[in-house]
Amino acid sequence: MRHALPALPALIVAALALPALPSLPAHAQMRVKVTAVVAAPVRQTLQLPGTLVSPRSSALSAQVDGQVDAMLVEAGDPVAAGQPLLRLDDTLARLELERLESSLAEAGHVQRDAQRLAREAGALVGVQGVSRSRYGTLQAQAAIEEAKVRQLRATVAMQRERLDRHTVAAPFAGVVTERRTERGQWVGSGASVLQLTATDPLRVEIDVPERQHGRIAAGTPASVQVADAPAADAIAARVDRVVPSADPVSRSFRVHVTLANPGGRLMAGMSARVTFALDWTGDGPEVALQVPADAVERQPDGSARVWVVLRSGDGAVARPVTVRTGRHVGGQVEIASPDLSADDLVVVQGNEGLRPGQPVVPDMVG
Repeated sequence: MRHALPALPALIVAALALPALPSLPAHAQMRVKVTAVVAAPVRQTLQLPGTLVSPRSSALSAQVDGQVDAMLVEAGDPVAAGQPLLRLDDTLARLELERLESSLAEAGHVQRDAQRLAREAGALVGVQGVSRSRYGTLQAQAAIEEAKVRQLRATVAMQRERLDRHTVAAPFAGVVTERRTERGQWVGSGASVLQLTATDPLRVEIDVPERQHGRIAAGTPASVQVADAPAADAIAARVDRVVPSADPVSRSFRVHVTLANPGGRLMAGMSARVTFALDWTGDGPEVALQVPADAVERQPDGSARVWVVLRSGDGAVARPVTVRTGRHVGGQVEIASPDLSADDLVVVQGNEGLRPGQPVVPDMVG
C-alpha cells in the first residue's frame, strides 16, 4: 500500500522551480576614469571686468587750407598705412610748383654760364689782359648763382611738400570710423575730417583694486572672455603693461592686456571679463600636488581620500589613500600625503562604489 507524501508548501515548490542565480565575484572589475596627480604652482584666480579699446585712434586733419576735391573712403572702410583717404583741390599748388621749377631751371643755366666765364678768365689771368680782380669778380658771381640755385631747390622742395599735404593719408593701418566732411566743403588746416581707429591689435583696459598691487605684473597669465562669447572662446593672453598710478577715488590701478585681432572679430568698446592667474605668495609660485575636485572623497569623520590606481599583474587595482586637502583653485584641489607623488593615477569618475583592491580598467582623461 502506497502512502501519499504530504503536500509541500507552495512557496517551497516555487523556489525549487527557479533556476540557480550565478554568484558575483567579490571584486568585480570596474571601468573608471583616471587622471595624473600634478605638481604645479598653486595659483589664485582673480576675475575683473574690462573694456576693449584701440591702442591708436586719431582724428585726422588736413595740413593746409583748401576745398575737398575727393573723398576716397567711407566710414567702415579698412585702410592700410599710407593709403590716401581725402584729397584737396591742389590746382594752385601745382601751378606754383611749375613756376618754381622753371625758375630753378633758369637759375641752373645762369649758374653754369657764370662758372664757364670764371673758368675761362682763370686760364687768361696774366696772359691776355684779364686781371686778377676781374677773375675774382667772376668767381664771386659764379658762387652767387650757385647759391641762388640751392635756394630755389629748397623752395621747390617746400612747394612739393605743400602739394603733397593736399592729400590726407592714413598714418597707420585701421578702419575709418567716422567721416566728417564732404566733397566741395572748405576745410581749414587742423580741422578734423576723418576718424581712424586701429583694430589689430586691440587692448583690454582693466581697473584692478590697489590691494592686488604687486601680484599682477607684466607677463602675468590672463584669460579674456569677450562680451557674450561662449566660454570655449576665451582668449589666452598675458599682461602687457601695468600703469604705475592709482586712482585715489576708485582705489584702483590700470592694467593693459593686448589681444591680437587679425580678422576684425572684436571691436573697440566691447566689454570683457578678464581672469588673472595669481601666485598665492609674492615670492613666486608655490609648487604643490594637485588633483581635480572630483577625485577627492569626503568621509563621515571629516577626513578625505583619493583612489589610486596601481598595476597588479596584467591588470590594475584601486587603493584608497588618505590625504590632507588645501586650497581650491579653478577646479583643482591641493593635496598632501606621503603615499602620493606626481604622475600617480587617481580616479575621477567611477570611484563611488570602489572597494580596496578592486580590479579596474582605467581610461585616461585630461
